[in-house]
Amino acid sequence: MSPRAAVIGIDLGTTATKLLVRDLDGRQLARTEGRTPWTTTASGGTETTAEALAGFVVGLLRMALHDTRATAGDTRVLGIGIAGLAESGVLLDGAGRSCAPVIAWFDSRGEEQVARTSRRDPDFGRAFARRTGLPWDSQASVAKLMWFADQGLVISPAHRWLSIPEYLVYVLGGELVSEPSLASRTGMLDQAGRDTWYDGLGTLGLPGTLLPEPHPSGAPAGRLRFGGLPPDVQGAALTVAGHDHPVAAIGAGATGPDELFNSTGTADVIARSLPGRLTDDQREQLVGHGISVGAHIVPDTTLLLGGVRGGLFLRRVLGLLGATDDVSRDRLDAAALDVGPLPAGLELSGAGPTGDDVVLRVRDGASPPAVWAAATRYTAAETRALLDTVHRVVRPHRRAVASGGWTRMASVRRAKSAVIDHLEFCALPQPGVAGAARAAVQAAEAEATVKAPAITL
Repeated sequence: MSPRAAVIGIDLGTTATKLLVRDLDGRQLARTEGRTPWTTTASGGTETTAEALAGFVVGLLRMALHDTRATAGDTRVLGIGIAGLAESGVLLDGAGRSCAPVIAWFDSRGEEQVARTSRRDPDFGRAFARRTGLPWDSQASVAKLMWFADQGLVISPAHRWLSIPEYLVYVLGGELVSEPSLASRTGMLDQAGRDTWYDGLGTLGLPGTLLPEPHPSGAPAGRLRFGGLPPDVQGAALTVAGHDHPVAAIGAGATGPDELFNSTGTADVIARSLPGRLTDDQREQLVGHGISVGAHIVPDTTLLLGGVRGGLFLRRVLGLLGATDDVSRDRLDAAALDVGPLPAGLELSGAGPTGDDVVLRVRDGASPPAVWAAATRYTAAETRALLDTVHRVVRPHRRAVASGGWTRMASVRRAKSAVIDHLEFCALPQPGVAGAARAAVQAAEAEATVKAPAITL
C-alpha cells in the first residue's frame, strides 16, 4: 500500500506553537503543541535565539511525525506551511548565519532609538504611518534593528532580515524569501507599491537590502532538506504561510473580499480584508486610531488589523468571580444569558490595547452573573469601537467570522452577535494551523504541477 499523502501546518505563536498533520481530504492525523522558547534577560527583556527556535520546531515535527505513524501508518508529507508571529525576526549575516538575538515583538528595546529619530526628524513618525501603515513605535522590526546597531553591530548590505516563519523555512532547507503580510510588520515595506521603503530605511541608517525577494503565501520556497528529520518528510514543499492573523482568517473560512475575521484569544483581534490598496491619507487616519494597514495573504488585498486585550480582561474577571474551572465557568455562562439590563452603577473597563488593569464599579444588585454579562458586553463594545473606526475610512464588511476559545461561551457569542454585523462562528479551535496547512497544500500542488505531474492533490 502506498503511503498516505499529508501536509503539515505550523503556527508559531508568542505563547505556544501549534502543529497540525492532516491528509489531503482534511482529516487530522496528528496535532501537537509546545511553549515557544523565550528567556528573560537581566534587564527584563524577552528574547530567544534562532538556534533555539529551530531546535524547538524540529522537535515538534519529530513528535508529530511519530504520532502520525502510530495512528495512520506510513505517511508521505508533501508540503509544510509555516505561519506565525510578526515583528520578531532573525538577522542573518552575509554568510547566512544568525548574528543577533531574536527579540520578542512586545519587548521595549528600540524605544530610545524611536524617540531619538523623532527628536531629530519630527515629521518622520507621520511619514512612517503613511508609508508603512504602522505606528512609529518600538514594535516594528526596524526599531529592533536600530537597537542592534547602537549595540555596535554593523548592519551591512549583505545582511538579511527574516521573520521567524521565514527563518524556519530557510533553516529547514528552503530559500531566503520575504512574505508580504510578514514584511508589512517590519516597517521596511512601502504599502503604496509593496516594495522596500528605501527613503525611510536611509533615514534610519539601515541598508535597503534587508528584505529578501517577495514571495507570496502558498508559493513553494524550496524543499525540506534537514538531516535531523525522518525520510517521510524529506523533500516536502516548503512555504511561508504568513502572519498568524490573516492565516487564521483563511483557516476559519473568511477568505473573500470585504470579510472580517475576529480572533478571540488573549487579544481580541479584528482582521479585515479589503480589495486593492489604500491611500497614504487613509493609512495615516487608520494608524492614528490604532488600526494597522498592510498586505493580506490573499493576493491584491489589504489587511486592516486592530485589537484590544479582551481575552486577558475576561480571564481576570473570571478569576475575580472564582469561576476558574469548567463547571463554574459553564454555570456562570448559562446564568449570564438570563441577565437583562445591567444593574444601575455596574461598570467595567480596562480592556484597551494594553489591558493592564480591570476596573470594576458596583452598587447593590451586582450579582456574579451580572458582572460577567457586563464584562462580555464591555469587551464586545471595545471590538465594536475598532470597527467603527474602520468604517469611518472604508466601507463596512459584508461578512464576519469569529473563532477562538472565548467563542465557546454562549454569553460571549451573544455579546459579539449584538455588535458585529453579519457574524458567524467557526468551530475550529485553532484556525491558524488550518490556514497554514492550506498554504502547504497550495505549495505541494505547485511543486507537483512542475516536478511531478502524476501526483494529483
